[in-house]
Amino acid sequence: MGEDLNEQAGQRSLTISISLAHAVVHCIELTYAALLLRIGVQFGVDKLALGFIANAFALAFGVGALPSGVLVDRLGSPRVLRVCFLTAAGAALLVAFSPSPLVLGVFLTILGLCIGLYHPAAMSLIAQGAERRGLVLGYHGMAGNIGIALAPAIALGFAATIGWRWSYVFLAGLALAMVVFLQIVRLPAAPAVRQRASAAVTAAMQKTAKVSIAALILIYLAYLLNGFIYRGSMTFMPTLIEEQVHIHILGINETALAGSLTTLALLTGGAGQYLGGSLSDRGSLERLATLMALALLPALLLMGMSGGLLLVGAAAIFVFFNFAGQPVYNILLANYVPGTALGRSYGLSFFASFGLGSTAASFSGLLADRWGTSSVFLALAVFGAAVLALAGMLWRLSSQRPLPGGAAGGTIDRTWEAPG
Repeated sequence: MGEDLNEQAGQRSLTISISLAHAVVHCIELTYAALLLRIGVQFGVDKLALGFIANAFALAFGVGALPSGVLVDRLGSPRVLRVCFLTAAGAALLVAFSPSPLVLGVFLTILGLCIGLYHPAAMSLIAQGAERRGLVLGYHGMAGNIGIALAPAIALGFAATIGWRWSYVFLAGLALAMVVFLQIVRLPAAPAVRQRASAAVTAAMQKTAKVSIAALILIYLAYLLNGFIYRGSMTFMPTLIEEQVHIHILGINETALAGSLTTLALLTGGAGQYLGGSLSDRGSLERLATLMALALLPALLLMGMSGGLLLVGAAAIFVFFNFAGQPVYNILLANYVPGTALGRSYGLSFFASFGLGSTAASFSGLLADRWGTSSVFLALAVFGAAVLALAGMLWRLSSQRPLPGGAAGGTIDRTWEAPG
């Protein structure tokens, strides 16, 4: 009885700690996008230049996942998480005192590398330490979306009152607080985590090695394209809403109101993360990924063709389904990769998503400069169609993969025994 209570307490501690950390990481990540126009005005640069800076930051965010994956497999997730937030605090302060666009780009790149350490460490910890991975990923993703949603309101609030630079001073304080919190809270070290292996599952996976390799290729490609959509939309969604939504209510500052409306749209992502995580524990992940991708297309098209409150509604729908798919893909990867290589696998996947997908920032900046910010979302719809095709192929492949006991199709809920 006492052991069960300790286990439950450990699961709660894991969920709360990793969720708070995720919120801080994504609040840091989206702050630059929220401040895009303010920074451009101060330094006198156009959207294309701002897009290149965003690209450098986002690329570094993805590149940081590669060393993180290796470090996680060697040192364990808790240590990597503490290093992530300690270095991010210092980098955020450097950004706050940037004297020119070039220096800002360099310091943002350093900040991106620091917070890029986060995702492989967190995903590995959840995949190996959580009993209900889907549910914990749902809470984790929901917290991340709260961080994303709060970023525009916080950043534009500082920008409208005491200056955009204070946003990064505030973020440095948050990162330092996370270092202290993660030092106090006991997180499971990767070598100590053990999970029950199933002989039937192991045999089933050995018989379908070729299907697994093909599925992994499709999953990594989906990570790449979803990352492209994520970076393009998150970089220019605050700007699109600020440009296309003009509402005057009770004399509220229009800039602050635009930030609040962006926050409102982004908050739906938290509900999407929770739904995606909850559903991931119940049914076929491959089918679920296809349905999520199918829902994105009309929302992206509507964002590119509308304005006012209709745009805010379309943005909310897009954000909901975009983020609902994230826990689905994170568990899919864990189902196809051995636990001993999980950190490196997540490192590769987040490099594809956040790193290679970061090229969307420059691509979107070019489109926004030439044809307006709305054109960005029409172009992203094309990439959404490609994700739908990949998910459909993955769903079809899954029907060739036998479940334990001889049944065909569906998703194998695979667990491993970690080394040690």
